[in-house]
Amino acid sequence: MINSDKTNLILKYTLKNALDYNGKANFQSVLGRILSEKPELKQNIKDLAKEINETIKKVNSMKLEQIKKEISKYDFEEKKHEERDFKKLENVSGKVITRIAPEPSKYLHIGHALVFIINSGYAYKYKGRCILRLEDTNPEKSEKEYVNSILEDLKWLKIKYDKKIICSKRMKIYYDYAEKLINMGKAYVCFCSRDKIKKLRHEKTRCECYNKSVKENLSEWKRMLSKKYSPGKANLRLLGDMESNNGTLRDPIIFRISNAKHYLLGNKHIVWPLYDFENSIEDSILGITHVVRSKEFELRAELQDLIKDYLNLKKQEVIEIGRFNILGAVTQGREIRELIEKRKVSGWDDPRLVTIKSLRRRGFIPESFHELAKGAGLSKSETNIDIRILASINRKLIDDRTKRYSVIFTPKKIKIENAPELKVKAPLHPDHNYGFRNFTTKKEYYIQDNLEKNQNYRFMHLFNFRDNKFISRELDKNLDARLIHWLPVSKDLVNVEVMMDDGKIIKGFGESNLKKVKVNEIVQFERNFFAKLDKKEKNKLIFWFTHK
Repeated sequence: MINSDKTNLILKYTLKNALDYNGKANFQSVLGRILSEKPELKQNIKDLAKEINETIKKVNSMKLEQIKKEISKYDFEEKKHEERDFKKLENVSGKVITRIAPEPSKYLHIGHALVFIINSGYAYKYKGRCILRLEDTNPEKSEKEYVNSILEDLKWLKIKYDKKIICSKRMKIYYDYAEKLINMGKAYVCFCSRDKIKKLRHEKTRCECYNKSVKENLSEWKRMLSKKYSPGKANLRLLGDMESNNGTLRDPIIFRISNAKHYLLGNKHIVWPLYDFENSIEDSILGITHVVRSKEFELRAELQDLIKDYLNLKKQEVIEIGRFNILGAVTQGREIRELIEKRKVSGWDDPRLVTIKSLRRRGFIPESFHELAKGAGLSKSETNIDIRILASINRKLIDDRTKRYSVIFTPKKIKIENAPELKVKAPLHPDHNYGFRNFTTKKEYYIQDNLEKNQNYRFMHLFNFRDNKFISRELDKNLDARLIHWLPVSKDLVNVEVMMDDGKIIKGFGESNLKKVKVNEIVQFERNFFAKLDKKEKNKLIFWFTHK
């Protein structure tokens, strides 16, 4: 890079920084912008630093109007975030209507979020509609707590939908369709035990219960609805294909009896539809056109199509995608409940989990999940998701908006001989006008790093030293100094605790400016990691680790 180009670049970013900061440019901010654009200038950092300081002195002496006039000669390109989009859907004619269909039996995790974002995203990509369907017809598992959590998570994730359906409020619809199947001779009441049903299905043999007449089956069905039978004594089974190699087609149970109290309906009903029947009915009568779901449901598609054929119901374009496997994470609701009961995790928002509750509390933002969903797309292959991938996306999205602060963990006190007493200011962000943090320094400092003998170090924004002796203030590449962060020993420092992603708590001192941070604000601890302020207590601030 020729000298005139370098001089112009320095002047350009010095003017920009001065304009952003009311006529006073900051050395670290200007240096950071120049090196991000021309990293090769690091080769002669001493001369670069000298020229920046000279330019800052010149620009800071200008009046604001003069700075505005000079800066108008330069063009500035804004950093643009490249928006991803969902790939094109096949077989689209007219409006696309999709559905989000969670069972309220657990808290949502990353995998749920991705499938829901994909379904909602395609509906609006094609100017269609998306329906939220809460499949709460398993009274043993469905709970109000989970319903509320799902609605809260969907809102926070910015997943749009046009209508909310609660399946348990639509029991008459399911009963009516069941009666149609009985009248058609396509469903029968079975009194066999679960073990016998399992054995005969394995042997591809139909039980004697099938031999009842339509009239007898209708009578027994009404007795089921009238609570004449206890759980396990009677089930409604679909007439399928007992010879099929697809086990789901071998006369599956489509209604069962449960005396469990339902969170919404109490003991009003004891006969409940199973997943395949309920899905088949709802997808059709709600006018769903496209269903994006995990490939693990692939075998069930044939059964659901059979139910729709019997009842002359419209079918959907079903897109089976590979399962989202979250590496190294427990995602099964049953396993998480067990961990909570054994007190191995603190709850559904424990930082070691990948529930939306946990990731939200840690500082992940909704846009990260949308970006990940668009990247995952409609692949048929299983997608192994490392939480670090989501962290990488989140980092790119929050970096511009997060202020920088200094926190020293496991602090060690050192004294720097001949260190000047300084009043310094460091930018809250290297590229944006978020203001400054002010420090007053003396001889004593807290550091986090372990210092080596005969090694040069540089305190960020401050000075160079070696073996606890001051060397110089200027940034000097020839020193080959290791950059470390610091805090002045002061009574104004704040106690900081951070809940890490392994469930451990680390402690340290933070700069006094952290007192201005608001609860739920995400910040970056320089040279450490991003974190979100969880709560303020009288004598400390408690953060949750977001990611590196």
